[in-house]
Amino acid sequence: MWPHALIEELAARRCVIFLGAGASAGCKTVDVNPQSPPNWEQLLEGLKGIAKDKDSLVVVDDLIIKEKYLDAAEILFASTNSADFTAYMRQILVAPKYQPSSIHESILAIDPKIVITTNYDVIYDNYCISGQGSGLYNVCKYYESHLVSDLRSPVRQIVKAHGCITNPAKMVLTRSQYFKERLEHPNFYKVLDALFLTNTLFFVGYSLSDPDIQLLLENSNIAYKNSHPHYALIAEGINKSIKEAYKEAYNIEFIEFPAGDYDKANKMLNELQILVTERRRNNPA
Repeated sequence: MWPHALIEELAARRCVIFLGAGASAGCKTVDVNPQSPPNWEQLLEGLKGIAKDKDSLVVVDDLIIKEKYLDAAEILFASTNSADFTAYMRQILVAPKYQPSSIHESILAIDPKIVITTNYDVIYDNYCISGQGSGLYNVCKYYESHLVSDLRSPVRQIVKAHGCITNPAKMVLTRSQYFKERLEHPNFYKVLDALFLTNTLFFVGYSLSDPDIQLLLENSNIAYKNSHPHYALIAEGINKSIKEAYKEAYNIEFIEFPAGDYDKANKMLNELQILVTERRRNNPA
């Protein structure tokens, strides 16, 4: 089920793991009525409540239905007071005190050198830093300058490619923000592009309609032709032609689980973690 090449790359820590929103979707609060972090659609629905331009919400609704989340976010962000935006994001991402998901547990147990995430929450970050893993961990946001020196150290890296709830003003939510930050922080994105070019990539918690993965793929060197593919764990049901187009353009192999069966996805990742751990144990060099 799991490609031998992916197991080898993970065991040798030549694979960069990308965590998307789906990795946090299984997180729960410890309340009587547990809740999970919002997905893109839920986040946008919440932003509608604090948008000042109510006339634009009809257009926003149409964009959300069409899964054009970046365009919907563009309209909503332009219509939202910065203080209200910060308060809302902290309310949904920090106040609930989410616990790590089984996906987080499996990824930490795989023990990659580098995890890159487009998630704004700090669930995985805090889980790693709490001492649950076997090494030391450092978090680097896209606007910070210590990524290269960190990569040359033995410390494990958590790279926040679109910012973090710890600094809501620097969170990248729209396409225009993304290109603005690439212009203002070119060195960070040069390093990110180099990581795309020189490592195997494994995407976890993304769907092909996810705007985060669209931005990552469209603005990186992942399309560079190479005999070694990249991998993505995704739900079944994606049109065959679309999958073939992504495979041709970005050299991605899809590992699929039954749509909606996230327990199965979790079990698959746990199996992968066991295989990677066994490979390291049998080949310590």
